Amino acid sequence: MSEREFLMIVNEEAGTSDEQRVEQVRRLLAAQADVKVARTGSIDELQHALDNRGSAEVVVCGGDGSLHAVVTALCLVYELDEDDLPALGLIPLGTGNDFARAAGIPEDPEEAARIVLEGPLQPIDIIRDADDFIVVNAVHVGTGDRAGREAKPWKDRLGTIGLGPLGYVIGSVIAGFRKDGWKLVVEVDGEVVADGSTRLMQVAMANGTSIGGGAALAPEAEPGDGRADVVIAESRTRLERVQYALHLKSGDLDRLNGVRRMTGAHVRLRSATGSSFGVNADGELLDPVTEAEWTLQRAAYRLHLPEEADSQPRASEPVR
Repeated sequence: MSEREFLMIVNEEAGTSDEQRVEQVRRLLAAQADVKVARTGSIDELQHALDNRGSAEVVVCGGDGSLHAVVTALCLVYELDEDDLPALGLIPLGTGNDFARAAGIPEDPEEAARIVLEGPLQPIDIIRDADDFIVVNAVHVGTGDRAGREAKPWKDRLGTIGLGPLGYVIGSVIAGFRKDGWKLVVEVDGEVVADGSTRLMQVAMANGTSIGGGAALAPEAEPGDGRADVVIAESRTRLERVQYALHLKSGDLDRLNGVRRMTGAHVRLRSATGSSFGVNADGELLDPVTEAEWTLQRAAYRLHLPEEADSQPRASEPVR
């Protein structure tokens, strides 16, 4: 019997093509380890599978949502110390796969499976909000959240022809036309970086590099380096808001006026006018709020990464 054990977590509603890729991965892993497959369709089923995993490493077969669900279940339910962090593998089978992109994990199932077998385990950070909601990839408010809400029907329609991520671009452009920004007071690591006098288009705290299936929000972010990337974009003219949406896809936001980047471990924001704003956390559209607080938690779990993706903590950078 092999010394290694894997528990593959698969969405019960996976399509035929995904099932074929899951079987492809299972065979690769089974050549060197004992493998079990758990198909889960609810939080209860997921929790049951994790409760009975024994010493097996969990392999998430899915996208950002699947990884978010597994990490949330592990981090909130189990009392884990820094010497007993859960070990995970990731096979990107989602629509956007933003976190896998940031971690350097290829979308090809066989290549991803080889990383699970051969790649070193590296500590990965998460973000928590004030209500203990766990964020694996990125959390943001403003146009990004509005774009997610506008994009949903487009993603559903375009997803049937394999163009789901394009829906986020369409949603971003629509949001840029319809909304002129929010007056928010923003603090990063205790320093006020926006005083509420200027309308903001977006405020984001990112552990990964992109959102919405490839929109490059924080191209320099590294999921395990101990510092989250913070992006603040001022809301100016309607044309500039639309340009922001279009440049977001290519990642060259620095060419635009009113966009600031910084790193930090704690972000606090509140409405300067008392009006509510929506929050998009790992693609999940949360209820509108008038204030929010996000904190980076270093080394919450370990993930098999390619050799070259070994992240080292960045030196502390000043807020700017």
